[in-house]
Amino acid sequence: MKIVTHEFNVRTKSRFESIDITEHIRENIKGIKDGVVYVFVKHTTCALIVNEAESGLMKDYLEWGKKLVPPDGTFEHNNIDNNGHAHIISSIIGNSRVLPITNGELDLGTWQRVILLEFDGPRTRSILVKGIGE
Repeated sequence: MKIVTHEFNVRTKSRFESIDITEHIRENIKGIKDGVVYVFVKHTTCALIVNEAESGLMKDYLEWGKKLVPPDGTFEHNNIDNNGHAHIISSIIGNSRVLPITNGELDLGTWQRVILLEFDGPRTRSILVKGIGE
């Protein structure tokens, strides 16, 4: 068994943003032929999804997140950071994904991409990539 571990940073530019990070992950799984990659964002106010990175959908993810947990809602946490909405929506969506690696490549569907959803930017986000396999 082989394990490769890498970490990279993504700088977000606005409070709400969606960023395709698939190529960063591809770059960081070299050395694993068949196995899985665990992708984990080390923050509590952003999330990771696997979906299509079409520009309209990239906006829709954020707009539906805002509808699900409105940023102008009442949150006790806002007394500290004014980002209670971001913590809750990130918890609902999740901060990690496990993806297959086949023949040294991410084994995603035709349109699937790994997308970072920012709910409290601008920030610098650290993403851990851990590939495990042969």
